[in-house]
Parts: sequence; structure tokens; C-alpha cells
Amino acid sequence: GNSTIKAHVGPMNLRLRIHLPLVVPTGDCGLRVGSQVRQWEEGKALVLDDAYEHEVWNKTDSVRVLLLLDVWHPDVTATERERICNMFEYAKDKGWIGKEQEETKQTASNPALNVV
Repeated sequence: GNSTIKAHVGPMNLRLRIHLPLVVPTGDCGLRVGSQVRQWEEGKALVLDDAYEHEVWNKTDSVRVLLLLDVWHPDVTATERERICNMFEYAKDKGWIGKEQEETKQTASNPALNVV
């Protein structure tokens, strides 16, 4: 509880993000996408394009639990999806992306590497 994620935009408009609220406290707990403000309702999914400015908050003392799912934006064609996946795979093979995930895995498996 008592947390916020300040206004920001997603890194690209290739996806839609689904928020499926599992636990929603009573009180001021919601999100804003563009000019639209919504409150979560347990078990009722919200779908948003996070390329638009958005923010979330939980101004209660209780925990909020969401399942987040990303799906392809419906305007991205099958051919574009394949090319985008190929582009990311190429970048990963070149070592341009994915290093942080590997470093995190290595640090987690080797406590001597943990930075305090």
C-alpha cells in the first residue's frame, strides 16, 4: 500500500497491456491512462495501450495485486510481428540487449557477486 508509479509512457506501441486485478483494496487505488481515470475491480481486466502516458497509485494501507499480461497490439500484422521478433533476436545474438538479464541471473546464482 501507499505507493505510486509516476506518469510515464511505455517503450513502444507494439503491445497492449492487460491488468487483471486479483486483490484490490477499498479506497483510493487506481490508474490514469491519458485523461481517463479508472479504479480496478477484482477479476475484471483492464486493457490499455501503455504508449499513452499513464500512472498508477494505491493510497491505501493494503496490498494491491495485479496479473500483468502483454499481448501484441492488434494493428501489428503477422509479418511485422515476425520481423520484430527477428530484430530482437538479432540484437540479443549481437549482445546489444539481454545482458542485464544474464547479469541478474549470474548475480543471483553467485552470492559473492551481490553488491550491497
